[in-house]
Amino acid sequence: MKPGNIEQFKHLSQFDNLRSFNSSIEQWMIDYKSEFTKGELIALKRLIRFCAKVYGVSNAKIQSIVSATHIDSVGISRSTFERMLRKAKAYGILTVHNTFRGSNQRHNVYVFNRYQSIKQIESEASTNDVPETNDVPNQETSRVKTNTILIDTYKDNVISDVPIRFQELAKSYYSPKHVLELWTCVKNATQYLTHYLTEDKTKLAVSSFRQMIVNIKLGYTIKKSIFSYYYGILQKKLDNEYRELILGVV
Repeated sequence: MKPGNIEQFKHLSQFDNLRSFNSSIEQWMIDYKSEFTKGELIALKRLIRFCAKVYGVSNAKIQSIVSATHIDSVGISRSTFERMLRKAKAYGILTVHNTFRGSNQRHNVYVFNRYQSIKQIESEASTNDVPETNDVPNQETSRVKTNTILIDTYKDNVISDVPIRFQELAKSYYSPKHVLELWTCVKNATQYLTHYLTEDKTKLAVSSFRQMIVNIKLGYTIKKSIFSYYYGILQKKLDNEYRELILGVV
């Protein structure tokens, strides 16, 4: 793709008007806002403001966007902006196109994608990209079956002691036996965090699981088992939380 004026990229827009663009962003944020740090959210919101002329599309230079964050808010660094981009791309929020003049790379074109629900993404991943038998030897593939009786997961919880929100997500990919083991990883990772309530553990479990699925979809190699890989993601998120809350690192 060749560099050019923003009008040149109008065909990349997935929105008919500013209202539909803003609505899509709000829905993305409901699902993924908690996955971004404070600095990354500043970066994302500033990029969104550069997408008003052509709805959902911007070709602003990174330095211009970063500089703009220092005008009316706590400024961010280029590395924070780039971290935001990696996350937003991984979650499917936006697509980044490179432009070239000859063999030289020029500015990027950022294209926000129309909102796609987590259930849609999970469904696509479970049927196309993440077979249940991958990376887990001797995986139990049997499912809990009922005839015409619906299971009330609040009364007849098929996986005891595992929060509903987490098990409903994880069971889209793995058997109940392995979902229980994944939840054990969460308990082990947070066993010394006495301030962590079940709600906090669930939030951590869900965000880490989503990150693991995204990594698998992106082709990351799992050298040992999904459990050790998942535990590593949990620890990294907890380490980042510590740095942000205690050391004040953005």
